[in-house]
Amino acid sequence: MKKVQSMMMGLVLLLLTSGLMAQKTDGNHFSLLFGVIQPLLLEGWNVEVDYRTPKLVFNYSHGWSLDLRDSRVVGDAKDQHLFFHIPYSTGFGLGYRLTKVLDLRFEAKWHKFRLYYEDEAFAPDELIAEYRTTTLGFGLYYLYRPFRNKENALKRISLLSSLRYWHRVSSSLEKDQLIYRNRITGQQEVHEAANIGIANTPWIVNLSIGYAF
Repeated sequence: MKKVQSMMMGLVLLLLTSGLMAQKTDGNHFSLLFGVIQPLLLEGWNVEVDYRTPKLVFNYSHGWSLDLRDSRVVGDAKDQHLFFHIPYSTGFGLGYRLTKVLDLRFEAKWHKFRLYYEDEAFAPDELIAEYRTTTLGFGLYYLYRPFRNKENALKRISLLSSLRYWHRVSSSLEKDQLIYRNRITGQQEVHEAANIGIANTPWIVNLSIGYAF
């Protein structure tokens, strides 16, 4: 965990250093972006709409059909042989543009989890439980336009990298726990409401590609 935290802090410093070298503002515009991590690692999808003013960023993002399995399941959930299907992870953000390319956002998100056993995912009679969580947190976003000096349609192609911390503030589980009889272990198990981020933490890293209008 210390190694992961060190990597996160290094990324934050890199983004800040790069961003502070850029100009302060540019004009108002919309951007439509699609997540890269979701289809590559989570077998799902993510779409994001940003509206940028010279000072603020307004954001809506929606991820759907995300799967957590194998090495992406850790801790007690791995010991309990669980598989997570996330039908949606959705919400809004409001950000302040620190520079032309760097912004810091406050974000409110809602997530739905469905629990299955790892060997029988999506079998209707093997659904263990489903629950919802709410997270509040912050995200640091870095915008890069590789063809910004072109005078054609390529100019508006956008790459958006992000480092986010989404703290779980509530869940629909009583006391944020599920107590159930596990078919595989043969024991009564306790499942703590999951975090939405990497290795069951609040930390999230993503890269999106899209187009500015």
